[in-house]
Amino acid sequence: MTLTGVAQATVSVAPATPRPPTLRTDSYRSSPGPVVGDSVYDYAPSVMVDGVYKMWWCGQTPGGKVPGDDILYAESSGLNGPFHAQGSSAPHQIVFDGTGTGSFDNKHTCDPSVVRVGGIYYMYYGAERQDGEPTTIGVASSPDGIHWTRLNHDRPIITPAHQQQTGNNYGAGQPSVIYRKGEFYLIFTDTTGAGAAHNGGAGQFAWRSPDPAFQSQVDVFTASGWKPRTAANSRSFSVVNAVSADWQFSDALGAFIIAHDNTPGQTALTFLDSDNLARHRYSEVAIPGQWTEGPAIASRPDKHSVVSANNDCGRIPIDVIRSTTTFPPRQPARIGLDLLSHTGCASMPRGQIAAMYEGYGLQSSGLPAAVVVSGRRMQIQDASVYTDLTRNRIRVPSSIYFAVPYGASLHDRARVLGASGLPGAFELDHHSLWPVSCPRLVSDNHSSITMVDRRTWLSHPRGPDLDCLG
Repeated sequence: MTLTGVAQATVSVAPATPRPPTLRTDSYRSSPGPVVGDSVYDYAPSVMVDGVYKMWWCGQTPGGKVPGDDILYAESSGLNGPFHAQGSSAPHQIVFDGTGTGSFDNKHTCDPSVVRVGGIYYMYYGAERQDGEPTTIGVASSPDGIHWTRLNHDRPIITPAHQQQTGNNYGAGQPSVIYRKGEFYLIFTDTTGAGAAHNGGAGQFAWRSPDPAFQSQVDVFTASGWKPRTAANSRSFSVVNAVSADWQFSDALGAFIIAHDNTPGQTALTFLDSDNLARHRYSEVAIPGQWTEGPAIASRPDKHSVVSANNDCGRIPIDVIRSTTTFPPRQPARIGLDLLSHTGCASMPRGQIAAMYEGYGLQSSGLPAAVVVSGRRMQIQDASVYTDLTRNRIRVPSSIYFAVPYGASLHDRARVLGASGLPGAFELDHHSLWPVSCPRLVSDNHSSITMVDRRTWLSHPRGPDLDCLG
């Protein structure tokens, strides 16, 4: 389900403002060739940095239930590949495809965007019931990124608005998701939306909700800022003139970064303010490299920017994978560069540094291993527990280690409290309870559960949840 030929159409987006500052760049890089392939077509990936590089993308290969678009998966120890199926030397595996039952995603499932929240993977995808019908958006969940269950009672979460005729009947699709401050942030294309380009339907609409299915408490970004969703405002304002875009949030820059392919020979990066998507925080940056279909930015599991390997807080690595040949789009390859913000770790607030390292395992000479959980440093004694909680581990200087606010220390055999109808929770510093999502954490810490009544459990101060990784 490709959407081409409309990215350069004119669309009304943000009002004119003074030119924003420009970020310097360096360390341009590219793969020597395709990083994955061997399907009839390979495009529109989603790339997660999670100990290895995990990639989901749109392709077609034998083995699917129906002859349509499949969502494929492969992983690699490096962005230049080679990528391979999980636990196999095969180039990829089918992890999601059409139902063949006449559902909204009967024949085609494509354009995946994957995020992990609370140990659960969520995949947003474009779907078609039959060839030529308008695209809609669905969502599925998974404990491991491989085995998926459709959500929202097997119904689409977003359908075309049918608010105007743009000459493009593609519909609503090409979703890209971020998780931030307890909410899912989604951008997507709708060629029938009121705010889409009149000639071709280009544009990206932004929604947010604590509900991964976007069926309740949905806000829409409008010309007046974030507003509760209504039929009238749901596609009223396009945040960027693009199709087939991907976005992430940069805690270092305090900005959303949207990667999109408008101009031949380069992928553009647009920087939008953390609160006001009509405001550009920085001038657009271009990454040189030919493209044919949509980019994916390599991101943390929550779709935030990764940190620099040398712990330079003012250096933001941006790596993009996109298809490079056409008819059909194939041969996904990597391009990238580093953004330079001029802001070092020493001048950043502690909370900002903690946000940058959220989910990372910190290793520093002479200090206990630690994981950043909800902006706090949890120090861990048992190596197996450390592995249960993070796959992204990085050596840091003590200055960064101690910049992350201390939360608690998890010692071997720490007490676990349980109560009827409540989760087991480690009792840590100041008797705070840190709930656990799986029994494996308890056993790997050589702990046992002590049952108490609900009143006793609830009387303790509450710490963050500890989520096992599938």
